[in-house]
Amino acid sequence: MEFLTKLTCLAAALTPTAQDGNSSWGTLYAPKLPNWISTSSSKSSVTIPWGSKTASNSDPYTQGPYTQITRKYDFNISRGMIAPDGYQKSVLLVNGQFPGPLIEANWGDYIEVTVHNNIVSGPPEGTAIHWHGFLQTRTPWEDGTPGVSQCPIAPGKSFTYKFRAEIYGSSWYHSHYSAQYSGGLFGPIVVYGPTNLKYDIDLGPIMVNDWWHEDYFTTVEKVMAPGFQGRVFSDNNLINGRMNFDCAKMAAGDKAKCTNNAGLSKFKFQSGKTHRLRFINTGSEGVERISIDNHIMTVIANDFVEVQPYDTKVVTIGVGQRVDVVVKANGNPKSAYWLRSNLTSCSTANQPFALAAIYYEKAKKDAIPTSTAWNVPDPGTCANDDLAITKPFYPIALSEPSWTQNMDIGVYRNASGNLLWTLGGLSARVDYNDPTLLQVKNNDFQFEPDMHVVNYGSNSSIRLIVNNPTQAPHPMHAHGLNMYILAQGPGNYNGTGIIRPSNPMRRDVQMVQPLGHIVVQMDVVNPGIWPFHCHIAWHASAGFFSQMVFLPDQIRKYQIPASSAQTCREWDAFTKEVAPNQIDSGL
Repeated sequence: MEFLTKLTCLAAALTPTAQDGNSSWGTLYAPKLPNWISTSSSKSSVTIPWGSKTASNSDPYTQGPYTQITRKYDFNISRGMIAPDGYQKSVLLVNGQFPGPLIEANWGDYIEVTVHNNIVSGPPEGTAIHWHGFLQTRTPWEDGTPGVSQCPIAPGKSFTYKFRAEIYGSSWYHSHYSAQYSGGLFGPIVVYGPTNLKYDIDLGPIMVNDWWHEDYFTTVEKVMAPGFQGRVFSDNNLINGRMNFDCAKMAAGDKAKCTNNAGLSKFKFQSGKTHRLRFINTGSEGVERISIDNHIMTVIANDFVEVQPYDTKVVTIGVGQRVDVVVKANGNPKSAYWLRSNLTSCSTANQPFALAAIYYEKAKKDAIPTSTAWNVPDPGTCANDDLAITKPFYPIALSEPSWTQNMDIGVYRNASGNLLWTLGGLSARVDYNDPTLLQVKNNDFQFEPDMHVVNYGSNSSIRLIVNNPTQAPHPMHAHGLNMYILAQGPGNYNGTGIIRPSNPMRRDVQMVQPLGHIVVQMDVVNPGIWPFHCHIAWHASAGFFSQMVFLPDQIRKYQIPASSAQTCREWDAFTKEVAPNQIDSGL
C-alpha cells in the first residue's frame, strides 16, 4: 500500500462512469436500504410484510410467508470497457454497470429476472445466472448452473428465472458459466426479513473481491494448460468495484491503459447511530479479512443464517460467503476512518490490500483517514470463526445421518499434463447440451464418470467428511440447501469434536483450511440436482465439484417449464454454428 501514502486527497482521477460504468456502488450517493419494501402506497405505512414472524419464533426454511408479490428485474448482459482500479479492461456488465444492480425483495416474495445474453461478439459466449444461497425448493431448473440445471442461454437469446425468496438476508448472483463471473458478471441480493439486533441505518452490500487485469478466459487458459503449477496471482483487491493501483509497476505496454488514483469506495457514518453492513466475498480465489479502524463489529448473520450476536475486530470470509455486521458510530464526528479488506496470507495476490473511506458527518471532504489498523495478525489458517461462537439464532437440532461418506480433496496431473482437482476421488465436467436435471427427469441414470453424479436416492440426511490434504484453502459451497457445519480444524477428521449438535452452525459456504478438514451434514428434503463444489473459480474450472441427486423419484414428477427445453434448443442451434471453447469443466 506504499503508493496510497503518497495521496494528498481522495478525489478520484476517474469519473464514476469510466471506473465502474453505470454503477453507484462505493459512492456517497449509493442508496441506503429500507427495513423492507413497503407494500402500501402510504409513506407512513409501518405494516411489516412478514407479520409477527421473528428471527427466533419462525423456522426460516419452512415457515416463511407467502406474499403473492413478484419483484421483476430485467438484466442485459454485455461486454464493456471500464477501469475499476484505474487499469482499463474489457469486462462483462449487467445493465452497463459493475458490480451489477441490486436485487431486493421481502421474505416470501417471488423474484423474477429476465436475462438477455448480449455477449454476441468478442467472442460470443453463453451464460447462466446462479442465485447464490437460494434454496430453489421444487424449482431446481431455476438454479442457473449450465450443464446441471439448464442449458446455457445462447448469445442473442433470453431466459426468465422465477424463484421464491424462501429465506432472508444478504447474498449475490453471479454467472456459473466457466469462470465468467471473474470477468465482472455478478451483483448483490438483499432479502428483507426479521433481524435479531436493531440498527438505525442499512448501508447495504459491501462487495469485496480479488481482481485480475487479464481477461478471465486468459486465466482459465493458464489454469487448464499442460504443466500449470497450481497458482495464479491476482493483481489487486476491490471494495464495491473500486480501488487504486500503482501504474508505475505495470509493464510499459500497459501503462497507457492505467490511471493512478482511480478512486476508492466511500461510505457515511452518522454519529451515535448503528449501521448495518452486508459484507459479500464476490472474488475468484482470495480469502478476505475485513475490519474498520477503531470500530468494533457485531456479527448478526453468516450467509443466510441469523446468528446470536458476537463482537469482533475482524471478520474472515471466503469466496461466496457473506457476513452481516452492525457497527455503532462512536468515532470522532470530524474524522474519517479506513475500512480495510486484506487478502489473507494463504491467498495468491500480488497486491492484497483494499481500502475504503468511512466519513463522519463533520469530516473534511476527501480527507485521507489517519486511522491505524487493529493489531490482529493474520493467523494464516484461512478458517472461519470458531464454530463455538457462531450459533444460529433459530435453533435446529442435528438428526442422525442415514448416510456418511468421505468426500476428500485431491489434486493430480492427467495424461495430458493438466492439473485437475478431485472431490471424492473424481474430477468433474458438465455437458452444456445435456443438463443432468433433464436427464434424470427423463429417467436416464446412465451418467458418464466425468459428470461425477452421486445419487443419494431417498436418504433422509447425509454426512460428508471433507479432508483437505492440500496446501490450499477451499470455500465449499452446496446448492439447494444450508449445510449443518459440525466440525472444522487441522489435519484429517478423527471422528470426534462435533460442535453443539443441539444447534450446529448452518450456512451455504464453509472454509476448509489447508491440511485441515470440515464435517457437514445435509437434509435430503429438496428434490433436485445440487452441485457441491469449491467456490474458487479456478478450482471449479479444474473439476472440483460433484453433482448430488436428491430424491430422484420426485424429480421425475416435476413439470419443468417449456422455457427450459426452448433454451436447450436455442443452445443446440448456436453450437451447430459456433463451437464453444469449453476448455475447462464448464462450471
